[in-house]
This record gives sequence, structure tokens and C-alpha cells, in this order.
Amino acid sequence: MPSPMPVSSIKGRRILPNSPFKKLTVAEVTERLQLESHFYSYKYDDDDRYVRHYAENAEIEGDIDLDAMFWDGLAGIWAEKDLRVNGTIFNWEIDTPACFLAIGRDLICKNLVASSADIRIARDTRIDGLLSSTYNHGFLEVGRNAHAKYIIIDDHSTIVRGKAEARGWKDADHVEIALPVSSWIEEVRPEFRTEFFRPDGGMICGNGNVELVQALLAGREILRNNA
Repeated sequence: MPSPMPVSSIKGRRILPNSPFKKLTVAEVTERLQLESHFYSYKYDDDDRYVRHYAENAEIEGDIDLDAMFWDGLAGIWAEKDLRVNGTIFNWEIDTPACFLAIGRDLICKNLVASSADIRIARDTRIDGLLSSTYNHGFLEVGRNAHAKYIIIDDHSTIVRGKAEARGWKDADHVEIALPVSSWIEEVRPEFRTEFFRPDGGMICGNGNVELVQALLAGREILRNNA
């Protein structure tokens, strides 16, 4: 039976939900969610992984870390209706597996940092601040419209099938989202470029755009006004 779970934390982040959920085995949801074709890391190397299933609208207090939760044994989160996260959804890792997100209606959150995770949102996503998707090992699909302050797509498989109501850009014309093509170095304000870029135009940060994304999450106005 579904039961409320206490709030816990990983590295200071509150990650467990207030809404009741049910633990399901991966086998129980494989066909319904088409895991074999949609979610590449759903079973990885551990047959004991499980899925958190929310049959009704769900709410999670605080940030959630899809990378850490995966290594704690969670395969993914399946919300049949709306999912509201009163914090940021983090998936910084670009090469290692992360929890999948399968949302049957809308996603509402403060920020979404996506990299290697598979994230599928059937309807709209409403994000207070930043939607950043980075690197080509993950997948993000929004079935209708995406609303955010910024949407920045950087070498990532991101699809928004409706409108993208946000400032921002995509790094290549073939990316399926209605945003202009641009790049970080073109969009960062000149007075901040030496903080983030070398003279040859390469990023100073050894982890790619991480420091740029962190600056936006911190509320710094590092982008040109028309970005």
C-alpha cells in the first residue's frame, strides 16, 4: 500500500517526497512506460532497483538529485499526473546513469538541470528559472509547451513539441525546440567573459558549462539582455 515517507537528505539536499508513493519493481512498469525503448539506464547493473510511483498529483519539497538517487537504488520516478518539485531537479552527471522521470501530465519546478537522465513530460513544463540540458547521453522530451526564464540547450537531445516561452538558445539548428541557434560565448556579457573563457574561446571550467549554469542558478545576470 502507498505510504508517506519521511524527508531525508543526500549531501544536504532534501530528496524524499511528502506525497504518498508506492514502490514498484522495474518489471511491473517496463511495458507500461516502454522502458526498453525510452529509458536506457532503467535497470543498469542491479536487478533490485525500484520505481517510485505516484498515482495522483505529487509534490516534493526541496531539491532532488537524480544522480545520487540512482546510486541509492532508485531506477526512476513515475508520476501519472502532475509533479511539483518545490526546488531544483539536479542531474549534473553527463556520462553515468541517473534516475529517469516519467510524468503523465505537467512538471512544475524551480530549475531543471538535465544531462544523462531520460526525462519525459507528457504535457507542459513550468520552470521558475533555468532549464539547462547538456551533453548527448541524456534525453528530454516535453509533449506540449515549456515555460521558463531561460532555456539553454548545449549538445543535448531535447525536444519541445509546442512553444518554448523563455529566453535562451540551442546550439544546433536540428534541435527540436523553437529557439535561436547560439552559444555560451556569444551570449555571456563581455564583462564576464574572462571569468568563464580562455583567450582562445574555450571554457575555463574543466567540467564544461557547469560554472556558467551555477552562475545562473545563483541569480547572476551574466547573459546579454537579448539572450
